[in-house]
Amino acid sequence: MRATFSLRTVEEARAVAEEAASVCADRWRVTQALTELLVNAVEHGNLGLGNVAKTALLKQGRWEAEVARRLAQPEYAHRHVRLVREHGAERWHFEIEDEGEGFDWRPFLVSDPARSSAPNGRGILLARQLAFGDLTYLGAGNRLRCSAP
Repeated sequence: MRATFSLRTVEEARAVAEEAASVCADRWRVTQALTELLVNAVEHGNLGLGNVAKTALLKQGRWEAEVARRLAQPEYAHRHVRLVREHGAERWHFEIEDEGEGFDWRPFLVSDPARSSAPNGRGILLARQLAFGDLTYLGAGNRLRCSAP
């Protein structure tokens, strides 16, 4: 059984995460993990908001306004995040792809004390800890695969 979802916004990311995780044994954990990954794909991938810029925007209380502004800009307005969910023999497999340039995901796969008190920068690690120990980035970092029971 295969399902494909397409989304553009943070709100859509949350809704798609809930729907896609509804078939999983631990629905809550998978929903939370997918939400982290899909929101990252929107913000960092499709909208090009770097980690440092997001930190500054959050501290200034301007993050939501900047996301809305970028979503309306012509260079970002057409971009979508795609989530494919497929059933394997014993697991649900997920693939997420955004239309951004990618990034170096390696530093975000491990805990970093410098990020522990920051308002952001822990989503990938959280997704791995919650549900996706097998989370794997492909290519430039704008595509990932993971699975859950």
